Amino acid sequence: MSAKKSELGRIQEVYDIVIKTRAQIANTQFTKERFINPPNDADDLMAEGILNRVLRLTEELGSIEDATAQKHSLNDKGARGIRNRLAHAYGEVDREVVWDVIENDFDEILEGCKAYCEDMGVEIE
Repeated sequence: MSAKKSELGRIQEVYDIVIKTRAQIANTQFTKERFINPPNDADDLMAEGILNRVLRLTEELGSIEDATAQKHSLNDKGARGIRNRLAHAYGEVDREVVWDVIENDFDEILEGCKAYCEDMGVEIE
């Protein structure tokens, strides 16, 4: 269930999560290898934080109206599937799949957020 009460709030939350996650991964030079096989407690904690962020992201994407998701290429059905795996797998999460979302889906998600805001006449950045 989304914590945001409006479609615009959900879109802004999704955008903010992606931007912040990307920046922190870049700033800490966190790698796929460190995410998948954390060599120490600090990396494990960082990886868990990223998993939590992706869970929040998928929560918000899954709460976006179907028409909005389709119009702006926000894959809400895929997000729901990933969200269910993260929320209910209890340690059985395939971190490679999550990293794949970060590497391959974040750009499309950002573009969808920007397109939605453009249609609404709102600046997102």
